[in-house]
Amino acid sequence: MKSVRGVKKQADWLATLKGVVSKKPLVLLRFDADEWESLKESRGGTNHFTVARRHPARNTLSVPTACLLVGQSHSSEPEIHLGLLKTRTPVTTLESRLKIVSAQAVSPSSEGALLGVMSNSAMKSVLRRQLEGEAQVVTLSTGVSMHLIEKLAEIPENLRAMRAAVESLDAPRRYSGNRALQDDAIALALKAFGLSPGDNAAVVKIADGKETGLAGIPVREDSVIEHDARVVRGFALVGSDLTGRAVFRSGDDVLELFTANKRPLEEAFGVDLIYLNARKRNVVMVQYKMLEPSRSGKDTDWLYRPDGQLNKELARMKRFNQALAPGPLEYRINPQVFYMRFVRRDAQLGKSAVTMPLEHFEVLQVDPACKGPKGAFRISYNTLDGRYLRQDGFLDLVSAGYIGAYAKGTGDLTTLIDATLKSNRAVVVAVQSALRNQP
Repeated sequence: MKSVRGVKKQADWLATLKGVVSKKPLVLLRFDADEWESLKESRGGTNHFTVARRHPARNTLSVPTACLLVGQSHSSEPEIHLGLLKTRTPVTTLESRLKIVSAQAVSPSSEGALLGVMSNSAMKSVLRRQLEGEAQVVTLSTGVSMHLIEKLAEIPENLRAMRAAVESLDAPRRYSGNRALQDDAIALALKAFGLSPGDNAAVVKIADGKETGLAGIPVREDSVIEHDARVVRGFALVGSDLTGRAVFRSGDDVLELFTANKRPLEEAFGVDLIYLNARKRNVVMVQYKMLEPSRSGKDTDWLYRPDGQLNKELARMKRFNQALAPGPLEYRINPQVFYMRFVRRDAQLGKSAVTMPLEHFEVLQVDPACKGPKGAFRISYNTLDGRYLRQDGFLDLVSAGYIGAYAKGTGDLTTLIDATLKSNRAVVVAVQSALRNQP
């Protein structure tokens, strides 16, 4: 039986989805067999892709909104996927580029069967008329859209796809809070692995009723499993803290992503990313800090002013810097475990980030250039004058194993994760290993 909170969570996202289609009606996109098969073989599959379509005769298509993808391969039965039609960009006088994300299979699987789920006879007649003809893009009416969403939500196997569409709709695009920082940490881990958030995961597991940025990760069909993100192989984490798990495969490598937090994400004291590369045997931890705007005349600088929590966090980092020393035969440019990632509030995700090792941060604490008018310590984007790691350079060092402490085993990492959670910070854990070591 679902908890009261779980029922409320479902009511919340369903109400959100109905609210969206009440203003921007559902869009039905048709694909011929050649297109559908090509999509299935593409990098993002039918989950995440762009497609060019002729403008509707009337300008009735509004984005972002939910969409239904209707396709059929040459050798298979018809399929219907539900996702988010995120953007529409004119590319020629007659065509637009449509971006679809987070699309997953739903039931029923054909246009004729869609008519069968409509319990309102008037709405059913309207939908039948709207599906007449062979248009590749069909914008449904508002009434039909809301009724169809209600009926699809009554089919249990559809709930994951519908919730994923809402998660993608709500995904932050700018650094505005802990949810945005978590999304950036997930994207950073994927980039270190050579992937992007648009790449398919082999498995996604979401803890029931929990908020996690992994919910919007595209996944191969029938691979999303709820209620089963509580057991992490090799790590003694508290099950109730885990919110999600995703597994990615690339060649002989596997990346496992975990998200966890003791308190609701919006109440956490911050977000950390812990990246363990078991093949290169290095572990790196990235702690996020927000830069706030500071305006003087026409110029804007970006500042970080430490809060009361910082001293506790620095003490914890120093303890683990000693515990996670590199092995005698390991080479590191820098064996530093901890890195600070400063991001500008309201900047676009992945942009304007400043990354530095903890040792550099400690040097800045005694740098006169980092003293404010009243002598208080602060980091200024301008006074750094380019003395920080750019994202691509940082990720190259992580991937090559040139930075980070020697990963002696899972014990130290488990302790580090546990300490992070006890400090009421949210954590994203990324574990890269060889495929042959997977069960």
